[in-house]
Amino acid sequence: MNVIRTDVLNQIQKNNAMILQEICKKHDHISLTLPIEEDCIYYLLYDEENLLSVLCAFITENMDYECSGFTHPLYRRKGHFKRLLNEFLEKAEDSDLIFPVDESCIGTVSTLKAMDASFWYQEHIMELPLTQSLKNNQLKNGISFETLSLSIATSPEETPIQCVFLLDGDPVGSCYLDSLENGAYLYGFEIEEAFRNRGLGSACLSLFLDTYFAHPNARRFKKLFLQVSGLNKPAISLYQKAGFQITESLSYYVY
Repeated sequence: MNVIRTDVLNQIQKNNAMILQEICKKHDHISLTLPIEEDCIYYLLYDEENLLSVLCAFITENMDYECSGFTHPLYRRKGHFKRLLNEFLEKAEDSDLIFPVDESCIGTVSTLKAMDASFWYQEHIMELPLTQSLKNNQLKNGISFETLSLSIATSPEETPIQCVFLLDGDPVGSCYLDSLENGAYLYGFEIEEAFRNRGLGSACLSLFLDTYFAHPNARRFKKLFLQVSGLNKPAISLYQKAGFQITESLSYYVY
C-alpha cells in the first residue's frame, strides 16, 4: 500500500476521491463532502490503483486544522485512516484537529471517541424554500425601520455578493450571499455591536429576504441555506421566525 501526500490533487486523484466520497455518502446516508476547492493538505492511501482512504485538512483562522476523510466501507477497521492521521499529526504538531461529524454515522463517532476526541459543539444547517419565504415569515410582526435600506457592495456578477444594511444612510450590518449547485448560501449575517438589541436583526433579515426572493435570479435557486452554531440560540430563533428549518446537524469534535 502507498500513501501519497499532496497539496494539490491531480485530475485522477480528484476523480478517485469523488468516487470514494459518493460510495461513503451512499453507504452512511450522510451529506458531508471533502473540501476539494479549499487550500487543503491531502493524504491518500492507495492499494495499487484503488483509493481506500483519504484524509484532507485545512487550517482555520484560529490556526487549528479542520479535518475530514473517508474510508471505503469494505476496508474499514483495518487501521487505514489511523495510518493517514498519524502521518498528518507529524505535520500538525501541537495544533488542534477539528472533525465535523454527522452523528448518524455511528462508525465515525465511535472512531473519534476511541481516539479520545472531545465533543465541542454542534452546528445546524437551516433551509428556507422559496415557496415558504412569505408563508412562514413571522418577522413582519417585528419592529419597522422606515429609513432602513440595503445596498449591494459588490457587482452582481461577482460572488460572493456582499450586502450592507443602512439606517439613515449609515451602515449597521451586513451579510454575504454565495451560489450553490441547488440553492444560495447566506453567511456572515451580523449587526454592528452598537446597534444590537433594537430589533434591527429582525428588520434587516426581513428586508434581505424581501429583496432576495423578489429578484428574478432567486427563482433559479429555489432554496436559501445557512449554517449556525447550536450555541447561538438567539440566531436560531431569529432564523426560525423567518421560516428557516433545521435540515441537518453536525457535531464538531476536537482532537
